Amino acid sequence: MNVYAAIILCFIPLVTVFLLFKILVEGISVIKELIACLIGLIALIPITVLQFFAGDFFIVRGQTFFMLLVRAVILYGLIEEGIKCGTLFLFPSKEISLKHMFLYSLLAGLFLGCFESVIYIINSIQKASARSGEVLLYMIYLRSFTSIVIHTFAAGLVGMFVYAARRKELRFGVLAYAVALHGIYDFFAIMPVPLNLFSYVAIVLLVVECRIVYLRLNQSVSL
Repeated sequence: MNVYAAIILCFIPLVTVFLLFKILVEGISVIKELIACLIGLIALIPITVLQFFAGDFFIVRGQTFFMLLVRAVILYGLIEEGIKCGTLFLFPSKEISLKHMFLYSLLAGLFLGCFESVIYIINSIQKASARSGEVLLYMIYLRSFTSIVIHTFAAGLVGMFVYAARRKELRFGVLAYAVALHGIYDFFAIMPVPLNLFSYVAIVLLVVECRIVYLRLNQSVSL
């Protein structure tokens, strides 16, 4: 498997969404789209550092199901979504609508997810090639794609939390939901069939929650 081809595949969703937002959504700014991507990149740096140093600290003794789940929620959900939240506060807030904030947040999460997928695929592709496993390669790309989706919509949810916070509405439940579902996804994504199916459930719940929170915030803004 060509590594360069794998990297290109990882960034196809980002380029596609970037262009579609600009073409289809009225008022979308290319400059702000680029800022959103930059924010995703900025978030990647402290996330990588924190997870590297915190990984050993959260090694679970006994490997109990519950403790492994807690580890995933803290190490992946809390750290990643907490840092995304902090970096999204850097996004220019002047004259930005809920719709645009949500879309720019999706883009920031998508950018981060694509970069994470590149790292994941490069680390995994050598093992897959050595084992000549087409099925394993398929699972690598499937895992990579679902990781991009979870990062994208979790960032969308966190972006709406940031939007509400700037309006003096602290909706911590929204942030907690993003943290929990991201952690649950990562926990079940590495599980064997059929337990790994719960990772897809986490994705669906996250998308649904984005829709619910968006409608509620939109109604609140309209009042």
